[in-house]
Amino acid sequence: MDINKSTTVNSLLDEYPQLQQVLIDLNPQFKKLRNPLLRKSIGRVATLEQAAAVINIPAVELINHLRQAVNQLPIAHSDSSSEKP
Repeated sequence: MDINKSTTVNSLLDEYPQLQQVLIDLNPQFKKLRNPLLRKSIGRVATLEQAAAVINIPAVELINHLRQAVNQLPIAHSDSSSEKP
């Protein structure tokens, strides 16, 4: 799975469950993801771009932090605005 701005939180955590703690370490607001009902409801529609906006960081910063945690190459700032295949 390629992690990009349109990746939903739920699909990210289904593929990489270890990233839940990475998100929590990044911002305590992500502790809400520990609630399975909340994760399944909001996580299905919330993209990483939207999650980054909630915690007030650039989407590319959040995406690259997550990509690094699973050994994916970082994306350039301009790449964050386009979907990856």
